[in-house]
Amino acid sequence: MTMKKFILCALCLLNPPVSFAENLCLTNEKTSFSCGVGSKSISVCSANDRTVIYRFGTTSNVELEIESVVHFSRTGYSGGGAGHLVFPNGKYKYIVYSRGISGEWRDDGSREYIKTAGVYVVKNERLLADVACKHFSGDRFIGYLPPFEEEEFEYY
Repeated sequence: MTMKKFILCALCLLNPPVSFAENLCLTNEKTSFSCGVGSKSISVCSANDRTVIYRFGTTSNVELEIESVVHFSRTGYSGGGAGHLVFPNGKYKYIVYSRGISGEWRDDGSREYIKTAGVYVVKNERLLADVACKHFSGDRFIGYLPPFEEEEFEYY
């Protein structure tokens, strides 16, 4: 191995690409949700008992921050369920989702449980993107939320 290749390999080990979710919540905030999408993160945080904050970006550069009252909905279905947390922003909506579904039967008679999460980006009620989480810090489900009234669930 040449010295250049060795140095490059050493640098990669010391500074690996983001392989975990950076939590974008501040120290005085409760984390409701956090996951990594490539080299960036999505976090939902709460600093009070009225609102939640959606953040997208990195700890050094939060690219989008939306504070909102809680717009939460959920639905159940055979073998699982889903929850949506909506952040309106003008013509756009950012819908943080988490869901669990029953998967294949295992040889031991149990069934796998598949958890997925991410954010839907919607403009003028039209789905533009489904950004799936790749890495998680903590649970993959939407956790703590301030008091709220549950809303009607919409499928995307």
